[in-house]
Amino acid sequence: MKHYLRLNSLLLCIALFAGCSSPYKHLYEMPQGMSTAMQYKPVFDKALYRCIVNGRLVFKKYHLSGLLFFKTLENGTVRAIYQNEMGLTFFDFEWDKADSFKINKLIPQFNKPAVVKVLRKDMELFLMKGLDERKEILYGDRGKTQLHCFTIEDGGSACYVEEEKQLIRIENAGKRKRVTTINITGKQVPDAMPQKASFVHHKANFTIELEKLEQDVNE
Repeated sequence: MKHYLRLNSLLLCIALFAGCSSPYKHLYEMPQGMSTAMQYKPVFDKALYRCIVNGRLVFKKYHLSGLLFFKTLENGTVRAIYQNEMGLTFFDFEWDKADSFKINKLIPQFNKPAVVKVLRKDMELFLMKGLDERKEILYGDRGKTQLHCFTIEDGGSACYVEEEKQLIRIENAGKRKRVTTINITGKQVPDAMPQKASFVHHKANFTIELEKLEQDVNE
C-alpha cells in the first residue's frame, strides 16, 4: 500500500512539473553576441495598414475594420492610431524616445484595464518597445530556428523567432503557455515594417490582421 501511494505521489509530481514547464523547454541556450533581435526593430517615418479585428466576448462576436497608422515624430516619439473609415479614432497611443507609454485617445469600449493592457502589449511587441537589450537571451532548437527572448514588464517573455536570417514570428509567453503569437511576412529588409502581420491571442479570443497599404500616407 505504501509503495502504491509513493508511486501515485511520484506520478502526480511528474504531471505537475510537466504542466508548469515552459513552452520553450526543448530549446537550448546559445552563446551571447552571435546575433541580436534588435536588427529587426522597425525604423520608419510613416506606415499605414488595413486593420481587421475579429473576436468573441462570451457568446457575442464582434468585428472592427479600419486603418492603423504608425508615425515617428521628429523628437523620436512614435504614435499608433487606429481609426475606422469614417475617421472615428478607436485608440491613439504614443511612446516617447525612452519608450514611456501614453494614451492620447481611447473609445469607452476599449477603456478597460485588461483591454488596454492587451492592446498596448500588442503594439509594443510589434514595434519592439520596452526591450532591455542587455538581457537578451538567444535560444536554438538544433535546427534553423533561433529565438531572441526578453523578459518583459508583466513577468512573461517576448521572443522574436528567426529562420534563415529572417524574422518570421513574435511570441509572448507566460510561465506555462504562449499568450500571443504574431506571424510576420514581407519584411523587405530586417528593420522594415512587414507587409503583413497576424496577431493571435490564445487566451483573449480575438485576432488582429494587418496588411500594409502602399498608397501615399502623407495626409
